[in-house]
Amino acid sequence: MNRFLYLSLIALCVLALFNVTASASTLLYPSPLDAGFFGGDSDFDFDPPSWNDSGSGDYGYTGGGSSVGGIPIPFPVVIIIIILFFVLSRKKKGSSSAPTSVAAIPPAQSAAVADQIRQVDPFFTEAEMREKVSNLYSEMQRAWETQDWEPMRARLTDDLYNQMWRQMQELVTRGQINRIERIAIMSVALKQFYQDEQNDNLLIRLTTRITDYTIDRNTGNVVSGDPKREKFMTYEWTMIRSVGVKTPAPGVEGKQEVSRNCPHCGAPIDLTQSARCSYCHSIVTAPEFDWVLSNIKGIAQQTI
Repeated sequence: MNRFLYLSLIALCVLALFNVTASASTLLYPSPLDAGFFGGDSDFDFDPPSWNDSGSGDYGYTGGGSSVGGIPIPFPVVIIIIILFFVLSRKKKGSSSAPTSVAAIPPAQSAAVADQIRQVDPFFTEAEMREKVSNLYSEMQRAWETQDWEPMRARLTDDLYNQMWRQMQELVTRGQINRIERIAIMSVALKQFYQDEQNDNLLIRLTTRITDYTIDRNTGNVVSGDPKREKFMTYEWTMIRSVGVKTPAPGVEGKQEVSRNCPHCGAPIDLTQSARCSYCHSIVTAPEFDWVLSNIKGIAQQTI
């Protein structure tokens, strides 16, 4: 690391210490921002906060801070100190700009998890789940880029949908668009399956490659990220559905049945197309019909 970067980080710390009168409503944004704010300028190989049904994972700052020995420290200073710590730690370890690769889920483990699920759901297939997750990831990135989040309503739990919608509104307010291009799904593996009193829970390791950068809506200028660099992202997803729900048997043409009945009026509804019943216009959220995404955790990012 060159001397200029060290001096710049130190200068930022000093400036932040003197900026104790900064507005408590100041927001800190990671950049660039893939769907869920998991991408960033710095690579990582640890478990940062995750989106989940409990409401944790919001990255906005709404005031307050930490303290050492009873002396208040502005929140921006805490962030800068943490960044400086990780940068210095990586330098001491002699690491490169790319993080250590995350261990892949062995194919035998993924197959064993699928076998476990088939004990309660005979028509479940690993291939179908991989396809479902791959399609959902691509659709989610597209919805985030177009800033039309409504199509995700039937594919996410209510809490996750609302959390990510609020984060997307921050981009809208700032007049920015996050571009996610050249999406490639590198691998999807089943990590763990378990049941609680209400839901089937399936943990999935997902590795993707994307180009991730943010532009100004009016000018089209790039404000963060680099459209020429690719990010290899590793996530852990939790998919849930209500206990007792089973994969429909293959139809006569070998395709899975996708239609269900609206719980409000009983009319047929295709949850792969819309979360709104076309008859009574009710919003249908669907862990009681099929797997939906309830939690996202960022595991690693490697930029090349």
